[in-house]
Amino acid sequence: MMVALLAFALVCLQLSGVWLRYLPFAKTVLAAQRRKLRWLAAGWGVVAVIGYTAVLNWYDGDVLRFKLLVAFGWIPFFLIAYYCIPRGFVQHLFVLGMHSLFSLLLHTISGFIVGMLLPVDYGYILHMLMLLGCYLVLFVLLIPLERRLFGRLIPTQKFFQYRPLGLYISLMPLVVLFAYALPMLDGQLYHSIPERVGRLALPIFFFLMFRLVLMAGHQMSEHTAEVNRNNLLAQQLYSLREYTRLTEEKRQALRILRHDMRHYNRLLGTLLEAGRLDEARQLLDKQEEELAHTSLKEFCANDLINATLSIYVYHFGNLEIPLQQKINLPREMTGMDTDVAILLSNLLENALHASLKQPVMNRAVKVAAQYADGQFVLSVANRFEEPLLFDQEGLPYSEQPGHGTGMISLRAFIRKYAAQCDFRQQDGWVTVMLYWHGED
Repeated sequence: MMVALLAFALVCLQLSGVWLRYLPFAKTVLAAQRRKLRWLAAGWGVVAVIGYTAVLNWYDGDVLRFKLLVAFGWIPFFLIAYYCIPRGFVQHLFVLGMHSLFSLLLHTISGFIVGMLLPVDYGYILHMLMLLGCYLVLFVLLIPLERRLFGRLIPTQKFFQYRPLGLYISLMPLVVLFAYALPMLDGQLYHSIPERVGRLALPIFFFLMFRLVLMAGHQMSEHTAEVNRNNLLAQQLYSLREYTRLTEEKRQALRILRHDMRHYNRLLGTLLEAGRLDEARQLLDKQEEELAHTSLKEFCANDLINATLSIYVYHFGNLEIPLQQKINLPREMTGMDTDVAILLSNLLENALHASLKQPVMNRAVKVAAQYADGQFVLSVANRFEEPLLFDQEGLPYSEQPGHGTGMISLRAFIRKYAAQCDFRQQDGWVTVMLYWHGED
């Protein structure tokens, strides 16, 4: 019974670790994922109790076997959590390392308490059971603190977007853990007082590292936000400059046409008097064609979005990239048009650069926007054969510095308007589709 109780307490300790490692992802975990994690962890817990009981019975009184179960018994639970909560592996590694440091701290404190209360001659089994019991009591008492710490444990996504930086951050707590844990994997249940006092430095290191990572993450977020604001401002200025240039080109063409109008009229009159009707019709057609070049085509009733589309229709045309567009948006969009224009500009810019990387025959872009019954739909699609990298939110990212501004704009739009976004790559097409509610 003592061995079975010890095995049960050990599984409870490892299930407490599952809960702590779940907290950093709790806000983004779906109900179905949470249920799957609960049932799989509980199921494996039952199997682990039986297995631990058998191992401890075979090696009764072997402290090293007990320590090995503590040190490595978490692995199946970790894999279950990673399967149920599909996030970046480096994020799971970071959470695992920070949880392990916290767990080692509780073990050290439990060792002090049990060593002071329980005589050495009570036997290893009772000492190990008391250690686990003390750990679980401390764990329960510290639940409010644990919720606060682990609920905000994961730094900003930017830490993990770039592979080398994310890997370095995730390995920091694990490296410290190995430095402390490896010397402890021996047959001795209690180490010397100086060794245990040294381990109490872990809380200082834990909180300092935790605070350092959060501060660095906050500074990185602020820097990213500032860069994003500057990029968006530059994009707006570029769009304004381009639209002004296009407008000036049309005005110049109109001035030339007006200058030639008298010549056209005299020539038209001469042709009509001479009865040369076919040539007169050709002259009229030519004049109408030249007149068409002096006006900006209207693609949308909203002026700001129409200006954005005009710019990119012009650029796509010059680069001979086929662009299909179907826009049906209201003239008035209650201040939303600025955000939609910025988002559309970024998505079309991404599509343009992606198209230039494709063979000439494989270049194509489609843009569509509709409004009906309070529902907006916007989609941009372009041909792109190379596989994309997607983050945990299902949005693509690039590991090359200087890329990703368009996705920052997309994320900001999704948050602001609670939009649903579907970003996919299928059959050689990359398509982003957005749905959101609003009033025209």
